[in-house]
Formats: sequence, C-alpha cells, structure tokens
Amino acid sequence: MIFTSILQSLEDEGLECDYWKKEHSLQQQIFRNTSNQVLVVRPGPGNDVMTAFEFLADQEIKAESGVNFTIHYYKDYSLDEGLAVAFSIRVENKTYCMYCAHEGGRNIIRFKEKEVPREILENSSDIIFIQKSISPTNTKAFKFESSLMRRYFLAFQKEENLSKLILKQCEDEVDQSTHIMVSQKK
Repeated sequence: MIFTSILQSLEDEGLECDYWKKEHSLQQQIFRNTSNQVLVVRPGPGNDVMTAFEFLADQEIKAESGVNFTIHYYKDYSLDEGLAVAFSIRVENKTYCMYCAHEGGRNIIRFKEKEVPREILENSSDIIFIQKSISPTNTKAFKFESSLMRRYFLAFQKEENLSKLILKQCEDEVDQSTHIMVSQKK
C-alpha cells in the first residue's frame, strides 16, 4: 500500500515509473488469423488448456465457449511503440491468463489459471504484450510482441490439420502469420 502511494505521488508530479497499472479492459474480444479462423481455448489434460485456430460461424460463438477474450490495457510510462496489454479468457468457469515461457529450448505461449494483476511492478512481464498496429487504416489488425521476449510475436502456425497459437521470432513487418484480427463479439 505504501509503495502504491509513492508511485501515485510520482505520477502526480509527472515523473515516470517502470511499472504497469491496469487502466481498462475490453471484454468479448474474438481473435482471428488471416484465414478468418477463430482462436479457441479448450480444457486440456490436468489443469492445462489447449489452443487452436478453428473455423467457427458467428452463431457458434457463445459466452465462455473459449473464444471470448478480455484484453486488459495497462498504462505504461516508457513505451512509445504500442500499447501494453494482457489477455485473459474464461473457460468452464475458470479464468486463464496468457503468458510466454521458455521450455525445452523454445519460447512458447501458455495459459495459467489466474486473474490478470491490477499492477505489475517490473519493466517486463511474461503476461504483457505490446499491441502494435499493422496499418494506420486497419484498426482491427495487430501484432502482439512479448514485453519479456522482445522480437517474439503471437503468431499462428499450421501443424498437421490445425493452426496453433505460437510465439514466433520475427523481424519482418509483412509476416502475415503474426497478424491477428481483433473484433468484438456480435
């Protein structure tokens, strides 16, 4: 509580801090890849969840069906290149938070059962992504770069019959596998 008061005092004086504070959230957000497939999160083995992009008609998209994400926007005091965001989703009455991890020599995307924090008191986080516009004229297509693993973006990749959500190292602005369309549930 004292730390929060100190940070608020610094803000009031116009000084910058290296932390994020949640400002607002957008609920019922649907993520689609460039093939118009919807990102679906389903219960997996144990306490894990599985993700894949699937073709779904709008009428198949229901509350808590594993497709309605909440985007949490954070105030960032040092970021000039985009917006600091975190993602959560409700699946079978549980809230999961998206995060990046390093496992088996690879950078990957995972979900853990937890609420998105109100404040993050570091300058990088496994749950914070930088939302970057792809084009000034397209207000629904974005790239999401990990704040922890810079130059790694949310992307989709075909594996067998599925398109999976991955974390992909990317230097190329036109790599369409990193383009995610965000729209509100109708």
